Amino acid sequence: MEIYSTEEQQIEAIKRFLRENGLSIVAGIVLGLGGLYGYRHYQATQLAAAEGHSAGYTTLTETLQDPKADKSAFPAEAQKFIDANKDSSYAAMAALLSAKELVMKKDFAAAEQQLAWVIANNQQPEIMAVAQLRLARVQAEQKKFPEALKTLEAKLPGAFAAQQLELKGDVLNASGDAAGAKAAYQAAKTALGTEQNPLLDVKMNELAHVAG
Repeated sequence: MEIYSTEEQQIEAIKRFLRENGLSIVAGIVLGLGGLYGYRHYQATQLAAAEGHSAGYTTLTETLQDPKADKSAFPAEAQKFIDANKDSSYAAMAALLSAKELVMKKDFAAAEQQLAWVIANNQQPEIMAVAQLRLARVQAEQKKFPEALKTLEAKLPGAFAAQQLELKGDVLNASGDAAGAKAAYQAAKTALGTEQNPLLDVKMNELAHVAG
């Protein structure tokens, strides 16, 4: 490293360095600040979008919770929200809400479409699991037992194993396969471990006479 004995030499060296490298330094600073600004702008944009999605979803849920609200238009309003926010997880949750309302109206075909959309357009395992289980129930309500059983073949997070097996038992029982239902209920009981499920116990007792 070059050593300078006087302040004048040091100052002159700095001036010379800036003359030779000043442009690249300034460019680097500008690019660095530009990148930082761009990243912060991206973060701000993403945050604003998330807040907008959350607000819209909250409005939908408040409509459902308000006993005085006209819920007849809810499926249409939910669909507008879904179409406008397809890449958001809130869209999937809105579709789940819409499907629930459609089931209450016994419009199982429309509910099936909403749930199928969630499965096709969402990557969050928990939301996928809820949609898979609800889709199987809706298919069973329409007597689409083979389709429901196929839906229940999906690999779900371990926390949903007992529910999945119990629902499989329900579908098999409804389709007339009592022995298969009994085996599925027993598997669900095993998956529960020490956890209690009185309704599952009732279902198993009703099939106690069925040969394994």
